Amino acid sequence: MSRSLDAAQSFLERLEARGDREAAVLAGEFSDIQARSAAWKADGVCSTEAGSQPGNVRKNRYKDVLPYDQTRVILSLLQEEGHSDYINGNFIRGADGNRAYIATQGPLPHTLLDFWRLIWEFGVKVILMACREIENGRKRCERYWAQEQEPLQTGLFCITLVKEKPLNEDIVLRTLKVTFQKSFSVFQESRSVYQLQYTSWPDRGVPSSPDHMLAMVEEARRLQGSGSEPLCVHCSAGCGRTGVLCTVDYVRQLLLTQMIPPDFSLFDVVLEMRKQRPAAVQTEEQYRFLYHTVAQMFRSTLQNASPLYQNLKENCAPVYDDALFLRTPPALLAIPRPPGGVLRSISVPGSPGHAMADTYAVVQKRGAAAGAGTGPGPRSAEDAPLYSQVTPRAQRSGAHAEDARGTPPGSVPADQSPAGSGAYEDVSGGAQTSGLGFNLRIGKPKGPRDPPAEWTRV
Repeated sequence: MSRSLDAAQSFLERLEARGDREAAVLAGEFSDIQARSAAWKADGVCSTEAGSQPGNVRKNRYKDVLPYDQTRVILSLLQEEGHSDYINGNFIRGADGNRAYIATQGPLPHTLLDFWRLIWEFGVKVILMACREIENGRKRCERYWAQEQEPLQTGLFCITLVKEKPLNEDIVLRTLKVTFQKSFSVFQESRSVYQLQYTSWPDRGVPSSPDHMLAMVEEARRLQGSGSEPLCVHCSAGCGRTGVLCTVDYVRQLLLTQMIPPDFSLFDVVLEMRKQRPAAVQTEEQYRFLYHTVAQMFRSTLQNASPLYQNLKENCAPVYDDALFLRTPPALLAIPRPPGGVLRSISVPGSPGHAMADTYAVVQKRGAAAGAGTGPGPRSAEDAPLYSQVTPRAQRSGAHAEDARGTPPGSVPADQSPAGSGAYEDVSGGAQTSGLGFNLRIGKPKGPRDPPAEWTRV
């Protein structure tokens, strides 16, 4: 098993170890995140001078959500025409350390041009929108995309709608054509930009389940392709729901690239997000939802990497009651399967394609003749042990010769009875020393029998 999968398993085990303290632990963690975020502002570690300037104040949707100067997006396109370099947005680093996300607020009527300047200048191909235009009777985001047969013109940008379709009941996918005409020039350039809008995610709340949000992130990465351009992620303020989306995609990228660190901490990930965008993951409920979602991703990944991981259901109760019953995101099926990978905390057999190295018990009938060649002299039926330890046929010398005749390696044909003395080879000593113990579930002795196709340690 790769170290990344080991780290994912360790994360789940740590969650399980919290038991009934889970709610209190998460509440304490989130309270600590809020306290540290406030200290960064008070100590000047994260300043907001650009957003506080008189010329930029009106460009902020909420006066208490200003972009950090250290990571803010600085615009340059069209600067020669007198436009400011300011937009309420921040870069957030991804799993590879590069600028993977632009977290920004929903555009205002007078910042539509700035929004499309951002999209164009940084080559954004995919926009993730986690809000509706109007929520609870209040305008939360200006419509910046075109509708059918209604192009949207803002500055030198013309946006047209190419296609609109539902991805599922919560998410709409729009394909937009963005055309930019340079000033005083007949030259035009057009690009395709995809927008995914989550239409049922409440403000300061969470989705009903992680499934559609994971589908949204998966589709965004499919549309993004192999390009290194940042994803543009926004809600109304560009904080809570935006931070959740960025964090989920960040962890998903760690999984896909097998870069989960041994000491993976969701607390540290969210803390790092907040150093780059104010109030990312805004509420305790959103923080708990992140744990729910990450736990589901890790379990799905481990189950797909090794089907035998399903035994975790018996050995480790889920952190959330419904976590194991949620749909496995199809994208996680692409996780590379480690050869012969077996989770360390669960006693299960190795890959069935390899010869077995275990010993196992065989029941002998009292009336059966003692096996030849198992001792220095003949034995009576009465002296034959009721139980004996045996090794797989494939491990004896000559096994390869039989394999060459068509018998699968390390197995006994199901339609044959190993009644002959050569069917099994006795292990000297008779005492069990491997620590596995005798399988007490064996029923009434009925004579020699074939070993099962798969062996499970108990």
